[in-house]
Amino acid sequence: MRIKPAGAFGFTAAVGLILGAISIGAQDGATGGSSDDPVIAQLHAQSVKFLDGISAGEIETAYGEFLKNSQLGKQTAAVNGLIDKTRGLTKYGEFRAHERIDVRRIGADLVLLKYLYKCDDFPVVWYFTYYRDFRHEPTTDGAEHWVIVAVRFDSELELLGL
Repeated sequence: MRIKPAGAFGFTAAVGLILGAISIGAQDGATGGSSDDPVIAQLHAQSVKFLDGISAGEIETAYGEFLKNSQLGKQTAAVNGLIDKTRGLTKYGEFRAHERIDVRRIGADLVLLKYLYKCDDFPVVWYFTYYRDFRHEPTTDGAEHWVIVAVRFDSELELLGL
């Protein structure tokens, strides 16, 4: 986990694998992540379920379920640190809504999702990175297995313009 201060309102909490520098555009579906893509729909549903749990105050449960099939879930100290940082979201005011603001497919095996988590006093940006799980064959209905490989959030809104 990497945590660094980012100014008066900002902080970054990151858990995940080093994926290199990946530029995320500001348009939904900028690189192949169309709204009718079943993979995007599946991963969006997982991300929304996680954010709904966080917003309901069920932080530990939300992380436990979200990371249960991920290598991230095995990094107990890092996850506990991220849970503690997530509890600190209350400093931004009461939660109001979340909105997907970007989705990107990088090749066939990597998907990036970005959400604006709206609070009374200040918004927070959540970033989720999913990777295709090659240890499992697609199911009989053709569904593929995906695993979360990075979760982070920050309040560095100026980065949204990049």
